[in-house]
Amino acid sequence: MALKIKKPPLRKEASEDSPAVKPIRRIVAVVVALEHYRGGDLPEVEFAHADADAFAAVLRSMFADLPADDVEINVFKDSDASLTGLKNELGYRLSGLAEDDLFVFYYAGHGFHGAGGNRLSAYDTSRTNVADTSLNLREVLLEPLSQSECRRSLLFIDACAEQFQDVVPSRDVISNLDAEEVERFLESGWYCGVFLSCSPREKSYPSAALRHGIWTHFLLEALSGRAEEALTDDRWLTDTGLRDYLKQEVRRYITRETSLRGRQTPQAILSASNSFRIRHVPRPPSVPADAALIGIRMKNNSEFLEGVETGAISRLNGFRKGLHTVPKDINESAESWCHRLLTDQVAEELQDYYERARAALQLRRRDVRKEDDSGSGNLDTPAFRYSIETGQNPDDPAEYILRRRLELQQGWPTHRAAIDEMFGSEFELLVVEFESLDATFDELVDKLEDIEQEQGGSVRDDDRARRVTYARDGVSFTFDLRRKRLEISFGRSGALELVDAAQAFQLGIDRASPMLPAPQATMPRAAVAPGKRKTGS
Repeated sequence: MALKIKKPPLRKEASEDSPAVKPIRRIVAVVVALEHYRGGDLPEVEFAHADADAFAAVLRSMFADLPADDVEINVFKDSDASLTGLKNELGYRLSGLAEDDLFVFYYAGHGFHGAGGNRLSAYDTSRTNVADTSLNLREVLLEPLSQSECRRSLLFIDACAEQFQDVVPSRDVISNLDAEEVERFLESGWYCGVFLSCSPREKSYPSAALRHGIWTHFLLEALSGRAEEALTDDRWLTDTGLRDYLKQEVRRYITRETSLRGRQTPQAILSASNSFRIRHVPRPPSVPADAALIGIRMKNNSEFLEGVETGAISRLNGFRKGLHTVPKDINESAESWCHRLLTDQVAEELQDYYERARAALQLRRRDVRKEDDSGSGNLDTPAFRYSIETGQNPDDPAEYILRRRLELQQGWPTHRAAIDEMFGSEFELLVVEFESLDATFDELVDKLEDIEQEQGGSVRDDDRARRVTYARDGVSFTFDLRRKRLEISFGRSGALELVDAAQAFQLGIDRASPMLPAPQATMPRAAVAPGKRKTGS
């Protein structure tokens, strides 16, 4: 059934600054999550519990300025969301609403149009008796809400009929929620915004990467104030701004970040002729230039200085002209050959550093561990770990590559002079390896472009290699999402001077490191990424 969303007739201004609308005194919310159904009669809904928990948390944050007793958030999951239980709960909550209340309803589960109207499944919904075991949206929610004292309500429904169709015998009567039926109850002089996760003949998709339904993820981003592009110039999240943001970002995410072939187009049915203000997001304080990157959060797991040496394989000791042939392509055999050709050089270098470290740090043999094997090795001391790896240069099959790393340990400043003397200017990069980053590639580029606009500098990105670089004042920060690392270059070689230079920049790490400034609490995302603001209609 194709849904036609008609525009409701003009009515009074429903925004918060209208003299006819009282300030919100109390929040009453019913949050329903059906991830599992009784006896497995209906398919599982991935991440429904996580969606509901996060939605409830965002609501509490949004209305933290109200007294705790005036923010009533009731969450019902699985067996707590039976048909009788939900009918009783909704009836009780709706009958007690006052004019200056805001009612909020969130639902994650199976929903459809059929058996006499728009319906939402309950924990004990039976696929063989849909009409008598599911909630009629009109009867249990829309009609009681329109007859209550409450003048403002927001309904968010993350549901679709696709999986439900597969298990209901008479599937010809099952389709996605009918927007026209909803609209008939939005023309009576009260405000109600109904947001649906998808359009007819579409599916509402979950995302294992986001650990949420895709639509709910972006709903949470907007309601929490993190979606700058959803805000008006004066920083209001309005119903129209939320509608447009969800439609744009859900479709963009599915296109760019997934391999899904289907479409998901969110809908919104709004009962006001003017924008309804959902929440205001205060403008954050400006961010010092050296702290601009703190808003890009990463779960870091190691940090080290890195130096890379490359050269012709034909120049290595052990290469015999006339006997050996320079490789013409990248392969495992050439990689192993480079290991063998560089084995003696690596062993000699590690032995040299072993002797120097014992003398400079006044260490006994048992305080130092040296290991080398087939062209690689490492040296561990109480102050640092030095390692070498070799192989065939992936960018040129005729060359070898030798990577040197220096990882400083806790307490290293005590031996600063000795470390500086030993390693001099061997390294070009300070590298932060991370387990995860709080942004996709596109989101990361957007954040860095916002920093560029706010702080200056330049951004270069390569989506093929999944690398993006932000450079300013001779310093470059390159995020490599494929290798899961951040490379910081100061335009010069060195060792401890690179570590010193890095102390001036506050990064969004979550684990303390002896080589970086201590992690700080995250700053508001908007402070780092002002975003592309648009004016609400």
